[in-house]
Amino acid sequence: MSPLTDVIQKALISCVGMTLIDRLVSVLRAEGIENFTIGVGWKGGEVERHFDNHPERDRIEVVHVPEYERGPLQTLVTALDGVSDEQFLVCPADFIVEAGIVSLTMSEHVTDNPPRTASIAVDKSNRTGTSVYVTDAGLVAGLGHAVQDCSESGYSAMVLAVNRRFISYCREALGSGERRVVDALNLAISKGEAIRQVDVTGRWFDVDDVKSLLEVNEYLLRFSTPEIDGSVFVPAGDTMDIGETIILPSGIVLESGVQIIGPTFIAPGCKVGSHCVIGPVVSLEMKAMVESNSNVRESLLLGGSQVRTGTNLTGSVVHGSDVFQKGK
Repeated sequence: MSPLTDVIQKALISCVGMTLIDRLVSVLRAEGIENFTIGVGWKGGEVERHFDNHPERDRIEVVHVPEYERGPLQTLVTALDGVSDEQFLVCPADFIVEAGIVSLTMSEHVTDNPPRTASIAVDKSNRTGTSVYVTDAGLVAGLGHAVQDCSESGYSAMVLAVNRRFISYCREALGSGERRVVDALNLAISKGEAIRQVDVTGRWFDVDDVKSLLEVNEYLLRFSTPEIDGSVFVPAGDTMDIGETIILPSGIVLESGVQIIGPTFIAPGCKVGSHCVIGPVVSLEMKAMVESNSNVRESLLLGGSQVRTGTNLTGSVVHGSDVFQKGK
């Protein structure tokens, strides 16, 4: 997501009032995950400070990863060094997923008999991500490359439930110069380990570029109801017209002549100048400001962002005064 992620740690991007990593922790916690180990590299100190006063702080361990440039497999191996559980769940930190995908993957894995080395969520309706090739017996024959004589294929939904012995394959793959978790899975398969596919449906997002971040923004605005104290949320199909300027106790200022078209979320401390049209599909994060006579739609304004007078903005993420557009 560079150059946006050159200045902000991706997992700490706030969307519809909550950071990506906080939203993920909330979903996983609701599905029964008790403890979290988060491997961090670039700007890892910011992630650690973020969790200093987090309500789940006692359940979260932040592990700083040396040589994180070697890739996700290095991060995973380092993070797992301190994990003693026999079974655990692996997923990216900058990831949005529906709870049903998590619960099904976990339940299928823990009830499998005999126990599998790993169970991977596979979405057969999606057309993005890492391809997964599956045998008639429901086992994974390979990931990322075509496998002959497979009855079906799908794409990894990026939720992986594993047993502890999977760690040895991660270490071996890393020692061979591999960088990806996919490589460790393929290594385990090549040595006869049973990797099970779990057929899932639902929405999940690998937040890897501006386009996918805007897709997450739209999904959350349309299919969730933000419950952030002091915020304003106008749902899809509704419009709010501001006559005289209003100032809310949370610091939100909506000047005269503003029109807000849902779905739109406005966080505490935001200011919208006179005669602006905001929405549809817009999130203004903490203390974002839109100056007068501007039109903003299908966009995400990160905390403290500024949109200057008379700006027309569509399909963009704004950080400070910098505008990042999907596809560019």
